[in-house]
Amino acid sequence: MLARKLGYRNWHELEVSTRVSAAPVPRHMPNEDALHFVLGISDALGLPDADVQYVISKSRLVRNSPWSMDDQLSIRSAIWRQRLFGPPKRGKPGTVVRDRAHGANTPAYLKQAGRPTHVLFDTGLGIRADFEVVTPRTALADFVPSRLWLPYGYWTLKDGSEVIFARDYLPMWRIAEGVVERLTPWLWINGIIDEFFFAEAAATVAWARGSARQLALNHLSKHRIFELPKLVDVMPHLFEADVETVGDSVSRLQQASGVGHVPPYAQLNTLLALD
Repeated sequence: MLARKLGYRNWHELEVSTRVSAAPVPRHMPNEDALHFVLGISDALGLPDADVQYVISKSRLVRNSPWSMDDQLSIRSAIWRQRLFGPPKRGKPGTVVRDRAHGANTPAYLKQAGRPTHVLFDTGLGIRADFEVVTPRTALADFVPSRLWLPYGYWTLKDGSEVIFARDYLPMWRIAEGVVERLTPWLWINGIIDEFFFAEAAATVAWARGSARQLALNHLSKHRIFELPKLVDVMPHLFEADVETVGDSVSRLQQASGVGHVPPYAQLNTLLALD
């Protein structure tokens, strides 16, 4: 779609044009420049920031290889700060605060201030007493919650393909005959014959850190997945007042996509239905 919006028949034609252009797009750029590049194209063409970031990363327009996962996370969190949250401020949703409960010092996004205070941690939504949440004088770094992009495990399907899923058992990626497909998180996956959990393989319950996290990252790298899944796009909906779970935010994303409302985890008749 991006190539067509720019007036080319397909992405190959755009790449060829870029290579012969007198002023080609730079192949390497720091994340700040990449951020402006993504936002500039998004504004010029009226396309969602997340879609533009994904397409640019998958292409060879900017680099000879995709942005690293760290690059992807940095760019997306910077987009949120600029487009979604704005400057951080005490009591303002989207500000990164510190959770001091139980002697911790954990960063989290403020979802809703009050008694209790609602926050979004790296591993999901939570509730704290107001005095347990501190807003630092110096703004903390933004982050993309692991709950939205880090694999929890993968399913093997009857046809031999593999579906990588998130902590909430929502699909992120399908791999079939070496081809990777990004999935919408409301799809119901049928035909599962086996499942694998990274935390179980690492003999730990800490799925988002340590050895389990490294196993998940290695699995993504093995399949050359350096982009972010569609599930990350639920981030704005997680800050809506009546959204209490990641599943709720997926339903909101589905509605916003014009697909129609289907409760989380409801069975869908999809291209992955194998029964």
